[in-house]
Amino acid sequence: MSQTTTGDSMSRTAIQRSLLALLAAVALVAAACGASGDEPATGGEGGGSEESTTTVAEATGASWGDLSNLCGPGEATVAPGEGTSAPGTINIAVASDRGSEIRPGLNKELWDASVAFSEWCNAAGGIQGLQIELIDADGKLFEVESVMTTICTDAFAMVGGAFTQDDLEFSGKPGSDFHQCNMIDIPGFAVSPLKGLSNGQVQAVPNPPTKKSTAWLIDFKKVEPEDSKKNIVVYGELPSLQVVKTQYDAAVQQVGGIEQLPALPYPVTGLSDWTPLAQKVKDSGATSLYWIGEPSNAANLFKALSDQGWQGTIINETNIYDPLAFSAGNTAAEGIIVRTSYHPFEEADRWPAVQQYLDNLKQFVPDGKVASLGLQSTSAWLLFVTAANTCAEKNDNVIDRTCVITEAEAVTEWTGGGMHSPSDPGREVPAECGLLLVARNGTWERLYPEIGGTDDDQDGFHCPPDSIATVTEDLGVEAKINPKYPS
Repeated sequence: MSQTTTGDSMSRTAIQRSLLALLAAVALVAAACGASGDEPATGGEGGGSEESTTTVAEATGASWGDLSNLCGPGEATVAPGEGTSAPGTINIAVASDRGSEIRPGLNKELWDASVAFSEWCNAAGGIQGLQIELIDADGKLFEVESVMTTICTDAFAMVGGAFTQDDLEFSGKPGSDFHQCNMIDIPGFAVSPLKGLSNGQVQAVPNPPTKKSTAWLIDFKKVEPEDSKKNIVVYGELPSLQVVKTQYDAAVQQVGGIEQLPALPYPVTGLSDWTPLAQKVKDSGATSLYWIGEPSNAANLFKALSDQGWQGTIINETNIYDPLAFSAGNTAAEGIIVRTSYHPFEEADRWPAVQQYLDNLKQFVPDGKVASLGLQSTSAWLLFVTAANTCAEKNDNVIDRTCVITEAEAVTEWTGGGMHSPSDPGREVPAECGLLLVARNGTWERLYPEIGGTDDDQDGFHCPPDSIATVTEDLGVEAKINPKYPS
């Protein structure tokens, strides 16, 4: 495999650790990334002004969930020098690592969702008449700088994708540095604190490294009042996973009523025998466990804990919403809990925007990977198109990067057309609403809140007030700021 100088210097173990950074990233995403580079999960409002929305509606028609008038004919043009291969087109780069030899198909769902969405939008007439031309920005884990050179040269924007090592976007070189080439990004998610704190990017479902939702912990305490009392964190020894732990610590401190026992690390490459770690969990007296890591390793620990007879409850980030959670046996995973702010696939018949994602993927990418991360990519695309439409209306049909990122940042309430709970891309705070899923007999079921029940505050989500914790610990990273864009 062709690699950059950085990649050449890494051992296979280091490669594996870098790979698992993606899985950490998925755990970091507060809005429910589903599958994490392995097997697929089985299982909206725009913030533009009322005036601009009404004007755009006259020229466009295609809808997604409760978002109307998205794609269709028009007379838009791309600002000179900002990414078009021919008149009537707009070039968009989709980041992934799906060509990785270490983990083939890594982030494939981001690419599949982007292909499906662009085909759907182009069939309706494009973005104000501009046909979307995708750039397959496959970083293959260690070729990010090389791919960024192509992006800087050819792309208008990066949309709906993500690199496992997204800190490598900031090479410091004019031809490949995200900021030095004035690139913009509405990503599927951000991994590193460096990327998450940078400007020039807006996340449809924000996952800032300095904040963490506490809603799921509040809900966990309610559904498991005894088991939640003594919690132990088991986390992979990787900087990005350490950030997740730091966020969790801040959330627990704010919620209160949960005794945190000394955390237990494990090597991110896994263990040949998980029994000793399971025994440590049991000996600690923990009544609950918070897992930080990927589904494959998680399943092995679930099995070891089951074999040891541990009776506590396991709470997980959304990346464990994955068939791999059952790979060590359904019994071992029985009763594990996952948090999410996306409507689950098991309830797609209730939520038209989720069903539209499934139908659209089936139509345009029949072998596409179904995963919650695909929903997240689609939400990013919807936000991009919404911002681009507003720019076309405001700028006499000219779409430029500064306008698009400014309009995306102006959106303060967003549901991806009804695919997820309300997020606030402009303020870059995690979603305050969510739900809990539980594993039962090898599949996923809603645990809390009950749809239509007392704690169903909005479309099956619970939204406790004041449920965002601030991370005060120094993350050791300074924000990368491009003065050209909003910060």
